[in-house]
Amino acid sequence: MLAGLLAAALCIPGAARGQEPPGPPDFAWPYGVVQADGANLDPAVQPVIALVNGRACGEDLTRVAAPGPGTPASDVGKTVYVVDVLADGSRPGQRPGCGTPGAGIRLWFPVARRFAVQEPVFAPGGQRVDVELGPALPFRMAAPLVASDGVN
Repeated sequence: MLAGLLAAALCIPGAARGQEPPGPPDFAWPYGVVQADGANLDPAVQPVIALVNGRACGEDLTRVAAPGPGTPASDVGKTVYVVDVLADGSRPGQRPGCGTPGAGIRLWFPVARRFAVQEPVFAPGGQRVDVELGPALPFRMAAPLVASDGVN
């Protein structure tokens, strides 16, 4: 009976062997403190979108840093961000046209209507980049024009 179970286990591909561990991550995750005019964002929790070559390559939410393991004391109570920026490619966890080594990452905060002044550089792994937001982009509304001159 034991010999039969052993033979069956050897015939099932991969069942008796461990799977290959995944390789190192190929995405980037810039993180750090984010401020507008030297103060926390208002509201403190809002989206952050990572743009590479004009493409949205990752998004997350800002938050207020709470005390705890791994949180620097200087960050506690400040608005912080972290965003996973996908690498260029077509495999799972990648997106065509996104991060390539050395590409600039623009951080867009749509609620504040502001870009970060500092631009992290795409490199797989974590990179601390504290950012200050630039000036708010003006809101511009466009409406269709209608003429009433009687010409069809």
